[in-house]
Amino acid sequence: MARFERDRQEADRKRRAERPKGELTQSLKEKLQNCNVAQLECVKKVCDLHIKRQGSPPNEHDCPAKYTRLVLSSVTVKAWRYRLEFRRTSLRAKRVYVNGPYIFQYWWDGSIVKSKYFRKSKNLRQELPKKVWLAFRDLLDRPENADICRELTEKLQAEMAAEA
Repeated sequence: MARFERDRQEADRKRRAERPKGELTQSLKEKLQNCNVAQLECVKKVCDLHIKRQGSPPNEHDCPAKYTRLVLSSVTVKAWRYRLEFRRTSLRAKRVYVNGPYIFQYWWDGSIVKSKYFRKSKNLRQELPKKVWLAFRDLLDRPENADICRELTEKLQAEMAAEA
């Protein structure tokens, strides 16, 4: 049973990796060909709604929050959402810490919200849109960030101790 599940996951991964962007699968083309005019008009309305959603940034609750402990600021530019956030380390470590702030970019890719991490570097100003840089520059290197990390780490470790 486990082998069957592994093979199915591998086939799904391979199918997704080989799918060219913007091209419909043969089975979807055949299904659309079998539709009547009323059904095709309904499909067109649904597609317009999905296109509208793809062109707008994900909401705050749509952005993955598995490791995120605190969001300092959030800015939207076109179809992207940029967030300045504090994140915890993996639970695999002996002790769990909160680090940050980190800059992440989120956007829709189909039904999935994708993300990109921006490393702190000298040319961060050129990498980020002007609106985002202006919103985040004062929050990045302020001294209170160390205190926030310490407080969040203590709170997280207290939660972990209470669960154990």
